[in-house]
Amino acid sequence: MLQLLVEKLNQLLSARGMITDIVLRSDRSLLEDEEMREVMISFAGTFEEEQPVATIHLFLLEDEKSCEVEVEIAYPYELEAEQIQALWAQARSRVAECSLSEKRRYIEPGKLAETSVQVDYHFVVQTPQSAAEEADLNETLERFAADLGELVKLG
Repeated sequence: MLQLLVEKLNQLLSARGMITDIVLRSDRSLLEDEEMREVMISFAGTFEEEQPVATIHLFLLEDEKSCEVEVEIAYPYELEAEQIQALWAQARSRVAECSLSEKRRYIEPGKLAETSVQVDYHFVVQTPQSAAEEADLNETLERFAADLGELVKLG
């Protein structure tokens, strides 16, 4: 399932920006007999620095027939409160279930060192068992790629 998603997303996202990195992670628990597999795909709309970057996490679920797709889009520049609200409104118009979080890092009291805003959302897809399910998966991934292509251009 992970390979199928990586191939489809590579094809769909390449038309809307650039994939900058793909990482496969496999973690085995020392305490329990379980293994977690994850693919992380980094995606940007342009080559420019200080642009929003999306990290797509693909988590293979226990049944190995479904996968959770989690997306985090980081907007790495300082935004005023009104701009943050406008960004969230624009993001919610594309993906109604998204959430927004802000991060501010200080190196000493009153001295802001870093600020960022992140929009994130997730959904689950199933391994297609029929042609109709394959068409549904393709439609879901096409809509996801189109939405993500727009979200990395916001700000």
